Amino acid sequence: MSSRRIFLQQSASSAGALLFASQVFGPSCFVRKRDGSSAGSEIAHGLFFDDADLGRMRGIFDSDIAFASLKQRLDSVDRDDLRRFIESEVRYNDQLFHIVRLSDAAQEMALHFLLTGDRDAAELAADCIRSIMQFDRWDYFLEAGERVVGIQRASSTMIAVAVCSDWLGDHIEDDERTEWLTIMKERGCEACFLSIYGMRYPEEVAGWTRDETSTYFEHRPGDRPTDLSQRHIILDSTNLKAVPASALAIGAIAYREHFGESDDTARWLEQAVFSLNTFGDFFATDGSYHEGVSYANYTALNILKATSVLKRFDVADLTEIINWTGYANFAVGMAMPTASDPFEIVNFGDNGNAKSGEAGKPKRTAVSLWIAANFHDPLAQWFALNLGGEHDEWALIWYDPTVVPQAGSQKPQVWKSDLDWVVARTGFGSDDLTVAMRSGGPGNHEHADRNSIIVKAWGEQLVVDPYRPPYSFTDPRWMMRTTAGHSAVLVDGEGHQYHDGREGTNASDAIAQIVRYVDRKGYCYWTSDATPAYSLGNRDIEQITRTVLVIYDFPAVIIFDKLIKRAEPSRIQARYFGYNHDGSGLIRADGAS
Repeated sequence: MSSRRIFLQQSASSAGALLFASQVFGPSCFVRKRDGSSAGSEIAHGLFFDDADLGRMRGIFDSDIAFASLKQRLDSVDRDDLRRFIESEVRYNDQLFHIVRLSDAAQEMALHFLLTGDRDAAELAADCIRSIMQFDRWDYFLEAGERVVGIQRASSTMIAVAVCSDWLGDHIEDDERTEWLTIMKERGCEACFLSIYGMRYPEEVAGWTRDETSTYFEHRPGDRPTDLSQRHIILDSTNLKAVPASALAIGAIAYREHFGESDDTARWLEQAVFSLNTFGDFFATDGSYHEGVSYANYTALNILKATSVLKRFDVADLTEIINWTGYANFAVGMAMPTASDPFEIVNFGDNGNAKSGEAGKPKRTAVSLWIAANFHDPLAQWFALNLGGEHDEWALIWYDPTVVPQAGSQKPQVWKSDLDWVVARTGFGSDDLTVAMRSGGPGNHEHADRNSIIVKAWGEQLVVDPYRPPYSFTDPRWMMRTTAGHSAVLVDGEGHQYHDGREGTNASDAIAQIVRYVDRKGYCYWTSDATPAYSLGNRDIEQITRTVLVIYDFPAVIIFDKLIKRAEPSRIQARYFGYNHDGSGLIRADGAS
C-alpha cells in the first residue's frame, strides 16, 4: 500500500485519466491493440504486437548488431536434433525438463518464422506444440493428489501455446488452433488459476504434493523429504506467484480472443489481475526486489508480459504498480562486471550467472528495454545494451532504438537500496572496485548472509558469496547457505539464525539494519547492525555490528567487526572466501596460505 499506488488509485477515479509515459513513447506494441478483424493479418490474436510492429522487429533482427547473438542463436538451432527429440525421445511425464525444452523451442521457432518467413521453422514450432498436447499434465504439483497446480511448468507451457497460436498465424488451420487452446484451458488456465487462488485463499487449500507419476524425483531424489504443507503460503510473495499469475493473464486473453468472453475468462482475469497487483507491495518503493537480481528479472519479465497484454486488450493498466525506473536503478546498482564476465552481478542469495555451459550469456535485457521504451529512460537503455547480457525474443519485441542510452556515472559512488543492501564502486568497468554488503531483512532464496561482503577489483572477484548452493537440505553442500559459507562473522563457530531447509528456500527470521551511512569525497563507510539476527540463536549476544570503510583511490577496504557479549566470553571468527571457480584461487593470511 505505497503512496504511489494510493495516488494512482485516486487519480484513476478522478475526472481525467492519467497520461502515462507508455502512451507517449515507444513502438505501437505498447498501446492498445488495433481494432478490427484479424483477417489478412500475419498474426492471429495480436497478443504482444500488431502487424505494424513486424517491419521494425524484422529490421532490428536483420541488421542491428546488438541483436546479432539472438539472430545467430535462432538461425543456428539444430533442427535435426530437435526433430529427433520430438519424434523419439520425449517422455510425456517429464515436466521438469522435456516440456520446457518443447516450450522454449516452440517460441523460438515461431518467432523465427514470423521474422523470416521460414515455413520449416513454423512447422517445427507447431510440432513442438503438438508434442506438448500429448502431456496429460503440464506441471508436477498436485492438490489433494489429483488436480494439477500450475507453478512454473504449466505457466511457461501455457505462454508457449498462446504465443504460438498467435504467431503462427495462417500456418496452422483454425481447427488446430481451437484444439490447442481448448487443451490449454484445462491444463494451463485452470492449473494456474488453482495455484494463485490457493495463495489468495490459503484456508481452502487441501494440500500440495509432487506428482509421483512425474519423473521429477528421478531427477531430484533429494527433494522427496521437503515439507510442502506451507508451500502455498511461502510462495505468495515470490517469483512463483508472478509466473502463474502472468501466464494466466496471457492464456485468458488468448482464449478469449478465440472463443469470446465467458464466465471462465472473467474469472481467470480477475484472479490474475488481483495477484499481479499485489506485487506493488512486494517490490520496495525504490524498485528493489527481495529475492535478488536473477529472481527479480524472472519476476519482472513475467509481470511485464502480462502487463503488456492486459493493457493492449483494455483489461487493466498495471504499468505503475511497480517503480520501474527505480527497478532499472536497482539493476544498475547490483551490476558487477569482471574481466571474465562483463555481465556479472552482486549475487546475494541464490542469484548469480552460470559458471559453465551458459556462462557469460545471461539474458537480463528485456525488462530494462521495456522500461526504456515506456519511460524514455536512458539509463535503462544503457544497462540493457551494456550490462544485461544477451537479448531474447522479449528484448526484440520491446526494443525502441530511438531511446538514446546514457551511461551510469563512472565516478566513485555508493548506493543503498530500500532493502538495506549497499554497493560502493569506483565505476562500472571490469577493473573498477566494487564492494557490496548484504544487510536488511529476510527474503525468499536468501542465505544466512547478514553483514556478509563481496569485493571485486582489477577485473577479478576477490571476496565472494557462494554460487547457488543446493536447494535440498539433504545435500551436504546445503550448509554453504548458512553463515559459515559466507564472508561474514561466526561467534563460537555459529552464525546467525536460519531455517533448516525442510520447507525449501523460504525466508528466515534474520534481520540486520544499516544504522550509519556516510558518503564523502574520496571515501565512504557504513555500519550494519545484525544483532537481531544473531541474538535469535544466542541470547548472550548484546550487539554485533560490521563497519565497512571504502577508500576509493588506493583502493582499500577496511572492515571493523564489533561483538559485545552480556556475560560469557566468546571466540569471534571473520571468514573471507576467495574466488576459485577457475581452480587458481589462493588466500594468504599473516604470511601463511
